[in-house]
Formats: sequence, structure tokens, C-alpha cells
Amino acid sequence: MTRSFAPGFLAEIPEARIRALSSQLVAQLGKAGGIGAVSPKSAVEARLVVTFATGTAVVDLVVASGAAGQITGLRITDTQSSAVAGLHTPEAVAAAFAALPGRAGFLMTALDEDGGEGKGEGEGGHARAAVAAVAADRPLAIGSAFKLVILAELVRSIEARERRWDDLLGLDGMELPAGIFAPLPIGTQVPLRGLAEAMIRTSDNSATDLLIHHLGRERIEAMQARIGISDGAANMPFLTTLEAFKLKGVQGGALGRRYLALDPAGRRHMLGEEVAATPGRAMGALFADGRPVMIDRLEWFASPADLARVMRWLRDQKDVPAGAEALRILALNPGPLSSMADRFAYVGYKGGSEPGVLNMTLLLRDRAERWLVLTASWNNPDAAVDEFLLASLMRRAAEVALTPPPPPTAPGSSR
Repeated sequence: MTRSFAPGFLAEIPEARIRALSSQLVAQLGKAGGIGAVSPKSAVEARLVVTFATGTAVVDLVVASGAAGQITGLRITDTQSSAVAGLHTPEAVAAAFAALPGRAGFLMTALDEDGGEGKGEGEGGHARAAVAAVAADRPLAIGSAFKLVILAELVRSIEARERRWDDLLGLDGMELPAGIFAPLPIGTQVPLRGLAEAMIRTSDNSATDLLIHHLGRERIEAMQARIGISDGAANMPFLTTLEAFKLKGVQGGALGRRYLALDPAGRRHMLGEEVAATPGRAMGALFADGRPVMIDRLEWFASPADLARVMRWLRDQKDVPAGAEALRILALNPGPLSSMADRFAYVGYKGGSEPGVLNMTLLLRDRAERWLVLTASWNNPDAAVDEFLLASLMRRAAEVALTPPPPPTAPGSSR
């Protein structure tokens, strides 16, 4: 296998990772059958549709020029099982989310231009514009989707003229988790815009923690209620990514269990003292075995309805400069819709994942200028969850959302 890939590619994505991705595809779609279609993009780039026993995968491929033709870039942009392709209504999509093992929540909802989710109240306090929902009010672990709250606080602070996108933050040697800013020397100046872009586009944890420290933990906590998080107390103290990793990974999670036994004030004190003083190198091989780690107690939490309100708040800032820039940043990575983003006028995305936790949250504007939110969370405290499957369901939900509803049948008529 390795002879097909360029050395530079294998340096970033080792053979073991390639084999793991291949195994995931086979587990989801069955045995590979062959290449169903090839769409060249250039002399060295093409999009392939690979057929499997029970579905297809869309693969963007880049090869080196010359006789060797080794693969220098490979990205799976879409997978769809035959079963998912057979979901044709919002209700059918919702039923597929409800059938996922573990706990899942899903919401497909339209947004009014006046800042609401449609007119009137529906079941569970949702606007009647909620097209389809599964446990939409139940908080679930959301992984890195919590970074939407940080982006919202940054927007608020810029609109309040407390800071600017171009403000420079000097690195002071604070310990950071993995990310592009972690290895930079002390004194390096980084703009807030660059931190926000990295946090959203690649979910960079070093950028995230720098923003939390710069904006202030308490300010971010307070922002939760403003943007629609119904139980912000579940996220207090608002953890940095490095704090969460230490709590889960030091002494096999013993540090985190002691933290969870404390009241909120005790937890805040522990973060500032013992957790801060514990070096990151004290963590074990966190997540190496793929098992979920305390995802129902030590995470960031929000319901699908919460995340829809967060995206609505960000959408509602579109006419102010800071908000318009935030929407640009949200569109840097279309997530599961990368293969179909051109079918929408706007695609904003943030998701999150760790073993046992997946979230995908999309803010969309279709070609008819309708705004909508699609958000799904999937938790399983006992096993890893299938990212390919959730992404496939989200793409199908987006396709269904693009399909106009059938016209109402006139009374007395039949089809």
C-alpha cells in the first residue's frame, strides 16, 4: 500500500491511519467494488466515486506529476450508504438519527429573518418551524462545538469596542495543547482574527485556549445565556481544552474524578491551582485505545435546540461588521457538506468529536434565501461512534432540506 503514496503524504497520515479509515469505510459500506466515475479537475487532480457493496464514497485525489504518479493528497468528501440514500423526508431522516446506538439528538429548523425560529410555539417550546427533531431539548456532549460560544463572545467584545479583529496577542509561554501556536516562541504576536480562523477551520486547540485566556473564562460563561444555552451551569467552570485533557488523562482519570466530586467553587479553585500546576506531559496516552472517557460528566454540553439558538444568534449579527466577519470564518470549513457546498448560498459549520462523542452543526442559506440550521449530536459512553455514518446522515438531511415540500392536496382531490 505504501508505494502508492508519496513520502510527504505518509509523514502526515501514516499507513496505520490509512488502514483504519479503509476499515471504517468497509464496516459502513461493505466490500469495495471499483471506481464508478472519474471527474478530472486538472492534470493531477480528480474526484472519484468509489462503489461499495452497500453505498458509495466520493474521494478527491491528487497525484504527483511524472511517471511515479504517487498520491500526494486524498480526502474522502462524501460517503452514503444505500439505506441513507433511501431517506426522502425530514421524518425519515429524524427516525434514522433516533435509531443510532447510544444517545442522539437532532434538529432541522428554519430561521426567520426577524431573528426567530418561525412564528408560534410548538412542542417542547420549539417554534413550529422546527421541521424535524429528535430529543432536541436534551443536553448532550458536543466536543469542540463549544468553540461557537467563544466565537460569539469574541463578536460581542469587538462590537462593544473592547477589542478588534486585528489586535495582536503576545505569546507568554503559557502551556498550550497541540496546535499551530503551541511551538511558536515566546513573544510571537498573533492576531485575534488568525486565532478565530484556526479555531473554527481546523478546530485548533492551541488557538482555542489562547482565546479563552484572552477573552476571560467568566465572560464566556456569561455569554452562554445570551446566545441561548439553556443550562450554562453544566459548562461552569468553562474548561479549556488542555484542562479537559488533563482531567481525563492524568492518573487514568483520577484527577478528573476528584474534580467532579467538588462543588463549582471547589472546581474553579482546583483548575487555578492543581490542574494549572500539572504539566501536560503527566497525561497518559489519552484516547489511544479509542474508548470514551467520562463523556457524560466531563465535557461541554448543549442540546440541539441550544446549538440552533447559538447559530441563530450568530446569523443575527450578519449586518454588523464583527458578525459579518464571524460568518466568513464559520464558512471556512463546510464540514460534512464539502462535496455539496455549492448547492447553498452559505454554509457555516462547526463540529466536535472525541471517542464516544460526535457533533455536527450547520448554519445554511439556500438559493431561495431561506436560513436554516441542521444540528446533530451522538453520544455513546460505551463505544466509539461512526463519524462516516453521522456525516452521511447530515448530508442527507441537507439534501432533504433543499427539496421543496409537495404542494398541499386540495380537499376532495386524490392522487
